[in-house]
Amino acid sequence: MKVIEEPQLAVKRKWPWLIDIFLYPMSASGVVHLAVFLIAPFLLGWIYRQVLSGAGYVGAVISFGLYVLLVGYVFYYLAYCVIDSARGGRRAPDISIKDTPGKGEVISQLMCVIGGIAFCFWPVAVYYIFTERADLIFWLLYGCGIFFLPMALLAVLMFDALDALNPIMIVKSVFKTFFTYLALVPVFCALGWLIYLMISDLPEPKILRQVLIYLFLLLDYLFSPSFVCRGIVFIYLAMVGAHLLGCFYWWHKDKLDWGL
Repeated sequence: MKVIEEPQLAVKRKWPWLIDIFLYPMSASGVVHLAVFLIAPFLLGWIYRQVLSGAGYVGAVISFGLYVLLVGYVFYYLAYCVIDSARGGRRAPDISIKDTPGKGEVISQLMCVIGGIAFCFWPVAVYYIFTERADLIFWLLYGCGIFFLPMALLAVLMFDALDALNPIMIVKSVFKTFFTYLALVPVFCALGWLIYLMISDLPEPKILRQVLIYLFLLLDYLFSPSFVCRGIVFIYLAMVGAHLLGCFYWWHKDKLDWGL
């Protein structure tokens, strides 16, 4: 999903900037996607409970696989919002038939997003695994991860490849756009906080042999109305964050000089 070199769109915002960015998902396509993202988990939950639950572990694994595909498509659309905003788009875009992703593209996009997050947070994860302490070093590593996350995600989505996670390029790009970039970081801090709120009451397996039983508890949790409602709020705000990330590239394309 690389950005093809083309003239930037000269679209003026109809509302004051701060209001207009929160109206970004309010296009026809954006509303349709939000409705799908709200309804689909309930539909999957109904299929799981009424059809697949009788198949035991096999049904649970199939249900979880379908849920992963749904999550993958959510991130695919968020990435599409970044790309469209990087071209100058001001409202959530429509995905044409030729751009409709297959299962491979959905999973690939999900892996790119996970790779970008892992790139930023593997140091703090490794530190905690070996020390099991949330001390000053832990929070410094965590802060560094949060700080570089927006640029890492922007790079991996714009290049559509994990090869874009070049530490030297990421650091240089941050300092080329430093002051504007500082305003972008709190947006992703807020999204991270929302994710924490969504999973804060997630049940945890106590021992490894409980993993299969845990899968049933996890599915009940993922398909619960409270989680789905929190999820749709997160997706709405994530679309706004994706728009800001794309606009950031649109504003600083020449400074970044990524050759896209």
